[in-house]
Amino acid sequence: MILDDYNSLSEIWNELSQEASELETQIQYNLRCIREAEAYVDTFLNSETEDYKVFSPRKAEIIYKDEIEEAKMRITSHEENNRELYQKKNVIDERIRRLETILNHQNRNLTFLNVQEEDRQRIARDLHDTSLQNLSHLIHKIELSSMYIDKDPIQAKLELAVIGRCLRDTIDEIRGTIFNLRPMTFDNLSLKDALEQLLMGLNEGGKYTIVSNIHNISCDNNIILVEIYRVVSEIFCNIEKHAEADQITFDCFETEGKCVLCVMDNGKGMTRDHSYNSDDHKKHFGMSLMRERVELLNGTIDIISEKGKGTKISIEVPLNIVETNGVAK
Repeated sequence: MILDDYNSLSEIWNELSQEASELETQIQYNLRCIREAEAYVDTFLNSETEDYKVFSPRKAEIIYKDEIEEAKMRITSHEENNRELYQKKNVIDERIRRLETILNHQNRNLTFLNVQEEDRQRIARDLHDTSLQNLSHLIHKIELSSMYIDKDPIQAKLELAVIGRCLRDTIDEIRGTIFNLRPMTFDNLSLKDALEQLLMGLNEGGKYTIVSNIHNISCDNNIILVEIYRVVSEIFCNIEKHAEADQITFDCFETEGKCVLCVMDNGKGMTRDHSYNSDDHKKHFGMSLMRERVELLNGTIDIISEKGKGTKISIEVPLNIVETNGVAK
């Protein structure tokens, strides 16, 4: 429905813009004609040289009266026509401005829906690539165990032990996916606590040297805090999958009504389009998704990266955003 409305309004906007452009063309044509007519009159009025005044008892204004009057009539006609055109154009310009306000709002809604769709696709990929694959593998292991159960009970027990471990890992993966769907219940967990847990999960294997400085963030709107968490999670996910870093610095603090985030890594850096691999952009859509989230929050994002010298991402998000129809404004 939103997309249909957006497309219909866009068509109206295009039609009005075309009409305004045509009116502007007519206005400019009239202005040219006015300038040409005024120049035409000036040629007569400025033709009175000193010699002309001596030998001619009549002024040029009298001699070329008909031509001058005709030119002035043309000027008056073009000026009247332009007054009508300006009135029409002002009405159309106002309608265009109103439409642009509506379209901007609709575009934000579409961006919000796009972020939701990207999230759904990512969750589907995560479930397919991890949990679903593991469960499919376990089915084969169970079938294999049933074959061993009579002929080789010891081997069957070993297979079942492996199945048990894999099931526990799969349960943990599904729990992680559920946690990402709703990462925080702020009645029990603050953004600071949630981010600290996120860092612990990122560095569970001790892969990184992490320096963090996370302050408490005060905000009455939980949606803003959840979205901030998701942005940070997306940054860490990109570092883990693509950056090839071993050092991470993370700052999170509040200043002047804004949440300020700064993440630095010493990885391989990114290309100018801010993807770790520009030849495989579809695979690494995290940066564009992150940008959309920040824009929905009326925030700003700055990415500084150089190939082989790591990446620095700075984000500022206002904490007094009003939520309307699911979209931060």
